[in-house]
Amino acid sequence: MKDKIIFWFGVDFTQFCMAYYFQKIHDCEMYSIVDVTNETKDFFQHQKLISFEKTWFLDEQYTLKTKPDMDYLKHFEEKYKINLWQLAINERFFYNFNNFYNFSQNEILTILEQICRFYENLFEKISPDFFVTKLTTFHHLELFRLMCKYHNTKILMLNTPKIKNQNLIAEDSHKVDYIENLDEIKCETKNFEELFNYIESKNTKSLVQDFLNRHAENSNTHQIKSLFRFLTSSNSNVKTHYNYFGRTKFKVLKNTLDLQIRKKLRKSFIDRNLILNPDLSEPYVYFPLGVILERHVLIGAPYFTNQVELIRHIAKSLPVGYRLLVKENPAQSSREWRPISEYKEMINIPNTTIIHPSYPQENLLKNSSLVATITGSSSFEAPFYKKPSIVFGDVIYSYLPSVTKVNSILDLPKIIKHSLESHVNESDLSKYLFMMEKNLINFELAKFVSDFEERFLYAGGFRDVKINENKLLSFIHEKEKDLMYLSKCHVNKIEQHKNHSNH
Repeated sequence: MKDKIIFWFGVDFTQFCMAYYFQKIHDCEMYSIVDVTNETKDFFQHQKLISFEKTWFLDEQYTLKTKPDMDYLKHFEEKYKINLWQLAINERFFYNFNNFYNFSQNEILTILEQICRFYENLFEKISPDFFVTKLTTFHHLELFRLMCKYHNTKILMLNTPKIKNQNLIAEDSHKVDYIENLDEIKCETKNFEELFNYIESKNTKSLVQDFLNRHAENSNTHQIKSLFRFLTSSNSNVKTHYNYFGRTKFKVLKNTLDLQIRKKLRKSFIDRNLILNPDLSEPYVYFPLGVILERHVLIGAPYFTNQVELIRHIAKSLPVGYRLLVKENPAQSSREWRPISEYKEMINIPNTTIIHPSYPQENLLKNSSLVATITGSSSFEAPFYKKPSIVFGDVIYSYLPSVTKVNSILDLPKIIKHSLESHVNESDLSKYLFMMEKNLINFELAKFVSDFEERFLYAGGFRDVKINENKLLSFIHEKEKDLMYLSKCHVNKIEQHKNHSNH
């Protein structure tokens, strides 16, 4: 019997381009869910590059013209053990981060209900064996991933675990499939100098900065071109896609201008008030701020999204004799920095120092006693500086005994005290890196996405664009070596799942 495989296609086209070669090497039934804007949608409606048994478009599965069926939603939660309000309230478009539309409770529940019914109907009709997807970033994609787990549909999710130009295909972003701990890993133990040199050579900072330079911080010329392209577009998504509701041309123009003004005012406040040269001579715990609106906070740590409040909790939990040093994330500039009111709140927290984003993080890691992050990469870097760390969400480097997850804020004082007394083991770090080397694939995802966006997205940022099939095919052929490798890695992962299910 042929495998039934369902693909999720989004705006960056990585999974679609890979599927072009996947169909050539794996005989299966292929299905797809497409989550793109209306201009791009036209491509998927007419493309001849890949043959699918059926394609569904996410925006066609919901409307606001009905009222939610509360009994259905209650039954759904009980059946799947999924907290729908957790997903909904942490959805950036439903709450807290949407400058264009205020969703009512009924509207949120209506959209959720219809998407849940769509997914259930899909599982009943085709019962997929495998699900191929990008990293889940929105509630509707994470919801489908969780439902796949319930139905025993094996998930092939491509994500980047903090190691340069290497990626992981796995069911969860925080685990390697079929490995529960490091106990069974056998390898040569490297010393700290060797470990540090290795991880420095695999550091993803240059990739992040390159991506920001190319996309998140486009030149003013590109921003103006992108805005002009939007203002002259049909803007039909405002009627069909919930994440575009309320985005009228006037509101977008006003919001763009407001954000530019706010960004300058906020940066001015940062330069005048955040510490440029902190005193590192006294013991301290280091907490780097996470970028807001990001998946690693909203989905990865759903109950720790208020970073100001979290800083208060950490400060309250420190033993006497330790300070809390908090550093703003340079990448937060891509989100126009934080409201000045938040910086003022942080500055006023006793025994806490808020550090300028330009200050070198390496100094803070090297001299700290403990590193705390929500789910950020600093807690992964910490062990290579011989520093223990704590996290507030699921992270893949929790395999390391020196990394402790905080499940309850009430446990924070005890966890901090215990972590301050713990040590990093060279053997554990060696085992972790050996495990990752055996399971990671050498695919430059960030570069692939950047190359695609520069080729197809208007001014490097405007996403509601038409995709020319011949032009895309040319791009796919240009990337044949990488895409064929990626498709073979997916086929190998499918075989791994089959082998484990047979034992």
